[in-house]
Amino acid sequence: MQAGLFVPARDVLRQLLHVNPGMVQARWLLGGALLNTGDFAGAEREARTAIGNASGVPALHGLLGDALASQGRMQEADAALRQALRHDSAFVPAIASLAKVMLAQQRAQDAMILIDDLGTRIQLAPPLLLLRAQALLALGNHADAAVAFQHTLDAAPTLGAAEFGLAVALAGCAQPAAAESAARRAIAKGASDPETHFVLARSLLALGRLDEAEDTFRGAVALAPGYVAAQTNLMELIWMRTGDVDAAARELDAALSRAPDAVALHAVKARLLEAADDPEGALAELDAGLARDEHNVDLHIAVSQIALKCDAERALAHAERARALVADNPLTITLYGNALLASGRPKQAQTFASRLLAIDPDDGLGIAMRATAWRMLEDPHYQELADYGQFVRPGLIDTPEGWPDLAAYLDDLAKELLQRRILYTHPVGQSLRHGAQTDLVPDQSTTPAIRAFTQAIDGPIGRYMQAIGHGTDVLRRRNTGRYRIEGMWSVNLRPGGYHFNHFHPDGWLSSACYISIPPAVTSKGREGWLQFGEPAFPTRPPLAPEYFVRPEPGLLVLFPSWMWHGTVPFSGDEQDFRLTIAFDVVPA
Repeated sequence: MQAGLFVPARDVLRQLLHVNPGMVQARWLLGGALLNTGDFAGAEREARTAIGNASGVPALHGLLGDALASQGRMQEADAALRQALRHDSAFVPAIASLAKVMLAQQRAQDAMILIDDLGTRIQLAPPLLLLRAQALLALGNHADAAVAFQHTLDAAPTLGAAEFGLAVALAGCAQPAAAESAARRAIAKGASDPETHFVLARSLLALGRLDEAEDTFRGAVALAPGYVAAQTNLMELIWMRTGDVDAAARELDAALSRAPDAVALHAVKARLLEAADDPEGALAELDAGLARDEHNVDLHIAVSQIALKCDAERALAHAERARALVADNPLTITLYGNALLASGRPKQAQTFASRLLAIDPDDGLGIAMRATAWRMLEDPHYQELADYGQFVRPGLIDTPEGWPDLAAYLDDLAKELLQRRILYTHPVGQSLRHGAQTDLVPDQSTTPAIRAFTQAIDGPIGRYMQAIGHGTDVLRRRNTGRYRIEGMWSVNLRPGGYHFNHFHPDGWLSSACYISIPPAVTSKGREGWLQFGEPAFPTRPPLAPEYFVRPEPGLLVLFPSWMWHGTVPFSGDEQDFRLTIAFDVVPA
């Protein structure tokens, strides 16, 4: 057993127990051998038999908990492990196993409390330090998780899993160079699994090293062709670099030809086809997946989302199927409500908006749905949500320190943003068409104008919050006078480019800041203008845009994140482009 030779150990233990069936320690060891050879039901059987002979031994209840957890029976595992701790509250193996069960159940806070309680009594060993760091990561506390993973490595320098966790945490802290180094150290320490290669590839992508990122994504896919996240990122990167659907789908098609039941990959390819303006091809791809797994809720959700723009009744039918499979999920509720709007049933949609807002009164999905339903019903309450004159506020950004005037700053900012333009076409699953998008983290930027952008927008954001004031409505009740930026990106649109109508469900305020605009925006009607009020999908009756804002260089438009907004396409020559920065704001 200590040498890891579990199969011969199993055979020896079975011989021993054949002669001495009541030997509890041998039965416990046999359960452990079976657990390590993948016979989880056998391990459970041996644990229960041993407990029948010696119920007060915590190790036996711990073995039972591990066997149950290995079978996915987490509630039963939780109960067995707690029974072990009733016999010995400081039994470390049971505490570690219970923490793993809690993490599997998305109860990271409970795992933290459990481990920290033990830490007040004994010095935590590396496995528990690792679990604590993983709990912090699961809670989204990337900065503290990075410190905790480093603490684990200080105690166990060769632990590849801790290096992997550190890489994930550093990536979450927007430190891609440090994340790359940690991921490479994890691989050197034996963590050569697809997930580690994936994290390395994401770090390389964030650093703009696209060839290396693509090769590393390919390596992750080669290790695990059904790895959805790696296939998705590889597909998206090839698509954004080339705009070539066939090239972007090549690895997906190869994986599906080898494993046609990997239906999640049909959804990945469908997203690509939708981004390439082929909704019918996307729906056919999803139908192929549903032919193999008709109860797959993710595929029904994807069909409904795509059909929403072209076939309202089909969208409604699949939304009903998704809701029948997962009734109380906010996503399926949203999907069904939007399908009701598309099929001309705003009263029913209003009911589903109320369900979302009962779960979370600040849910952008619910607010947008309610606003659309009220507008379709000509409900006077709609004006509370669509007070464009009060809530949509354009104003020039401030000139940061170090520049003589705004024009000089915008000129430098445009040059720096254009130097970062390394992708050819729009991302998959985003609102823009015929342009490219690049994530921005000004605090991490090495160029002065991008670093100064947060200074340029701080004043306008403060003035917006002061102007709208405080109140009980869905926007003003969240106004704390303090804020933080939640995501920032730049967009370079080519002629013919636009943003289709959308909203940002996770934000409080959203924005559009114009750095450089093409001639058509100022000379040809409303080409390139920002528009508000028109949903992303046709409704019955149709809802047209209600409000427009004309762009100009240096203009920052702030507005509630749940407002439908998009842009009018613009014309021009190939050298004419529209350069913007957008970000979301949440209360702090």
